[in-house]
Amino acid sequence: HISSMPNPVYRAVRNCFLQADMDPINRGLADWNPLRQFIPRGSRVFVLCNFANERRPDETLEDYRSRCTHGSVIRAVVDYILLAVGKEGRVQIGNAPTQFCHWNRVLDDTGAIHALNFYKSNGSPVEARDLRLVVTDASHLGAVRGVERRDDCQGVHINLGADSLLHELDSRGTQHYRVMNYDPRRTESFHSNGRHVYVVNRCILESDVIFSIPKFKTHEKVGISCALKGYVGTVAHKDSLPHHRYGDPALGGDEYPNDRLGVRRALTTFHEWVQKSRPESPGGSALRVAFRVFKRAARPISPVIEGAWWGNDTAWRMVLDLNRIATYASTDGVMQNRPCRSHLALIDGICGGEGEGPAYSTAVQAGVLLFGDDLPAVDRLNACLMGFDPQKIP
Repeated sequence: HISSMPNPVYRAVRNCFLQADMDPINRGLADWNPLRQFIPRGSRVFVLCNFANERRPDETLEDYRSRCTHGSVIRAVVDYILLAVGKEGRVQIGNAPTQFCHWNRVLDDTGAIHALNFYKSNGSPVEARDLRLVVTDASHLGAVRGVERRDDCQGVHINLGADSLLHELDSRGTQHYRVMNYDPRRTESFHSNGRHVYVVNRCILESDVIFSIPKFKTHEKVGISCALKGYVGTVAHKDSLPHHRYGDPALGGDEYPNDRLGVRRALTTFHEWVQKSRPESPGGSALRVAFRVFKRAARPISPVIEGAWWGNDTAWRMVLDLNRIATYASTDGVMQNRPCRSHLALIDGICGGEGEGPAYSTAVQAGVLLFGDDLPAVDRLNACLMGFDPQKIP
């Protein structure tokens, strides 16, 4: 299937693989199969994209493209994956976006739907997977219209215990782990008393290869959101993801740097009270609207909230825990001594994002594609290309 129009993105992906000297024997021949050395025939491949949420009404198309994987890159990558896996293989494309994301809308906004429709039309073994087990439908103001709770059998519980990088924090005393917009009691049930449990979607653990296509953008909690951070998208229950610890450093937390005016603590206290209410109840929905209004009003006084600052010492540990799970966890969630699957990444930096990423990034025409099979090495280069010192990003 040859495009009748110029396709510079497809050409760029091909050139990236050529520059990596992949399948050099067949370079320039019809049998060229660049991913052959990484993806055995018959493999089950999960293509992990950055599908955080759909485009906001006030967001420019350029800014949106700076934070979500574009369908043109997905199409080129999946074509080469299909060459490698052959008719016996299977390819899934997906992510676990925010609980409020409208899945079909984000597929449409990113252009991924066009690639998926193409593969469906010619019978290719490609399907889209929304990895979330809880989906909330809410209005722009935060009023909850409904909550969909999916089959919990799709979530695999993995307890890292003392092997978690969060264990070092436990030794400093009682830690109150948090992730915004979820009941704090649920998060503490996953991460307390020596337990560190993550609920990963079974589709991830049943794959042989994870090929991630993250964006080339900044992140307010971990510095950059590229190859490593993208693995947050593997988690089925988002309330098992500790993003920060409650309170300021004086309280043993890293939610915000200080609280001289008491506004931040008031926001957090109100937020936690709201999240303990049932979201689909009239009272719970009204409280969520009230909190959103309160939060917006307090923003000029207290801009740093929800662990979004350089002192966050929790989120990076969670990210690396997930990378280790995605590498060493068996299909039933037991950690092994040897890798259970391999990883590849192609960073979509054609349009990158800077500033208040990952959700409110500003577009940068970076013109970058970066491929690798070693995720920390890939992210080290991502940091350098952005102009950051990798040594300062844990």
